[in-house]
Amino acid sequence: MPNNSTIKKTMIAIIVFCVLTVCVLLFFFLSKNSSIVEMDNDITQDSSEKNSIEDDGIKEANRQAVQEAERQIVQPVRPIDDSDYFLGDLGAPVQLVVYSDFACPFCAGFSDTVERIKEEFGDKVVVAFRHFPLAMHSYAMAAAIASEGAGEQGEFWQMHDKLFESNKEKLFNTEQFKKDAAGIGLNAAKFNQCLDTEKYKNKIQAQILEARNFGVSGAPANFVNGEPVPGAFPFADFVRPGGEAEEGMKSIIERHLKD
Repeated sequence: MPNNSTIKKTMIAIIVFCVLTVCVLLFFFLSKNSSIVEMDNDITQDSSEKNSIEDDGIKEANRQAVQEAERQIVQPVRPIDDSDYFLGDLGAPVQLVVYSDFACPFCAGFSDTVERIKEEFGDKVVVAFRHFPLAMHSYAMAAAIASEGAGEQGEFWQMHDKLFESNKEKLFNTEQFKKDAAGIGLNAAKFNQCLDTEKYKNKIQAQILEARNFGVSGAPANFVNGEPVPGAFPFADFVRPGGEAEEGMKSIIERHLKD
């Protein structure tokens, strides 16, 4: 049977053990909570940094989207001026700007429509030709350079007609362009050098880039007093395959003459 002294010692030992256990548990709990807070702060900080990076990325993406949209806004076509090859009077009430490709069969067909326009409306319409050679056509750029080489010698429009004739006859290559140049009486050596060195390629490429700013993506692309008329529109009114009635070039020009 244990005496009172032994019982007291046992009780004290139990109490001390309990106190130490509580202290250890309390220390562990506080340390763990402190670690969680630090981790939460790290997570919060990382999340804040991540959100900041994401916000910056969104702002940059929006900025780029706005810039791209601004680039995509179609500008009004440049009016005809003395830098163009044109037929008619710059003071005419109607300006017809034609972006074309000498190698394109649709452009060749539309050149006939342009002739009818000049016959029908005379001095009421001024027509300008601008280059838009398509990469899909092997000799389109060379033909454009050939026309500029002829223009250098004052015969742009004669070469314009010759090139479209060669297109229709399917005799379309650089050797044919040189024959055409000789046929209209150009200085052969000067013309051939212009063609062989691609003298006017930069000018033509500049016109292509300019055309894209005006919304041009194919040829022929036409503008009547700034109104886009894309494609080889016929002279007379016509009906599309879906049954929709459409104005031809004659009606479009007459409408602008009334404005």
